[in-house]
Amino acid sequence: MKLIKVKITPHSSFVTFPKGDTIFGHFAYYSFLKDEDSFKNYVEEEPKIIFSDVLPDGYLYKPTLPLTAFGVDESEKKEFRKKSWIDIASLQQGELLKAKELSFYKTDIKVRNSLNRVTFSTGGEEGFAPFNLEEITFLYQPVIYVLFDEASFDEEEIEKRLNHIGKNGFGKKGSIGKGHFSAKVDKDFKRFDEVQSDYYLTLSPTILNKQPHIKKAYYNTFNRFGKSHSSSTPFKKPLLMADSGAVIKLEEKRSYIGRGIENGINTQSLVQGYSILVPFKGDFDG
Repeated sequence: MKLIKVKITPHSSFVTFPKGDTIFGHFAYYSFLKDEDSFKNYVEEEPKIIFSDVLPDGYLYKPTLPLTAFGVDESEKKEFRKKSWIDIASLQQGELLKAKELSFYKTDIKVRNSLNRVTFSTGGEEGFAPFNLEEITFLYQPVIYVLFDEASFDEEEIEKRLNHIGKNGFGKKGSIGKGHFSAKVDKDFKRFDEVQSDYYLTLSPTILNKQPHIKKAYYNTFNRFGKSHSSSTPFKKPLLMADSGAVIKLEEKRSYIGRGIENGINTQSLVQGYSILVPFKGDFDG
């Protein structure tokens, strides 16, 4: 599989933060619209394409490890917790104390008002009906890493489809101009460095159960809920995943981990539970 980096140029604020599984969902949706069979046997086959979360260019998540693994002084722990990012070279060389605070994005609460599509007036019977909308604005160059099977996709096709997603709007409120962006493959990016280590960092939410290669894992949990429910229950199928930035110790060298599942009820709903892996030096068995 080939790894590429795609630079994202936002043209608006976002309401949905682009995580790897939701980017995959948008990508697969357009595949189904075009009657392609790329994901026909998604659950049974090896993944054909995996997306990272949107990340700041040159940086990755600070590994989800106990503070003792970083060697932080007791007096510095409070400040170190605020540092969420680490540059790629420092991570891969195991220089984890170089994690830093980075103004990648900001969130703002905007007050909007609902519109009655029949009368083209605001509110309903009670008139003015404002609501709060949390919007995300990126302050630093956002990028996406994409690992894909070259027999199934190529760089130009991926770039074109991401631009199509960006033109229509990613996530919630795309119809009112949110989540719009353009995408361009970064030709200067090669791969992450090859380092000799059993430890890897994940770049998107991941399903870790039923993975025989994993010897140890450090992670925070992350919930996803299904897209539909049945007539017998109003509850959508919850899915517990390991959040992005998890640390995995493996028995063998791998470029990705996880699995895909079908999480719909009566209707098909695929979940990307895979993540690209970035190897980095360290020994956290103590």
